[in-house]
Amino acid sequence: MARRSTTFRLSHSTLVAAEPSLVERFVLDPGCFAAWRRGVRGEVQTSTPVLQLGTSIEFLGGFGPLRFPYVTIVSDHVPGELLALRTTRGLVDLDVVTRWRAVDGGTLVEAHLDGRCTAAKARLLPFVRAAIDRDNQLDLATLKRLLETGDFRFTVPSHLTPHPPRCTLENPPDFV
Repeated sequence: MARRSTTFRLSHSTLVAAEPSLVERFVLDPGCFAAWRRGVRGEVQTSTPVLQLGTSIEFLGGFGPLRFPYVTIVSDHVPGELLALRTTRGLVDLDVVTRWRAVDGGTLVEAHLDGRCTAAKARLLPFVRAAIDRDNQLDLATLKRLLETGDFRFTVPSHLTPHPPRCTLENPPDFV
């Protein structure tokens, strides 16, 4: 009997009426992480004050009524362009790349997800894929709403935008 694929790829995008620097700062602020990610439950713990290459992010992920501990690592960050996250612990293995770029009318934000269920969880693939697909669309809609309404608060200083808290150092640290 042939095995069904246990991998999937999803892509979604949204146009945010905001400057790319605001989008980047929001995406890199650990305090904003749970605000726009539907699957994150409870407190988010990070190994660095700002999301940067190598930062680990720990949280409880939700799938329906179930909760699973997740550990996600920032696997890539290109300033002004993208943030890539890779799970190292969770219900499914995910690589999520969030890209942003200036376009007429604001910033285009794209999320590309590559997922994989282990053989033991392969039977869950249709449900997991559908839930992650729905959640990713809702995540981007929430990101758009929060950035366009200003209904959020940054938690770490940055030189990317004039919003408080502001990094006032002449030479800011390496993290954004």
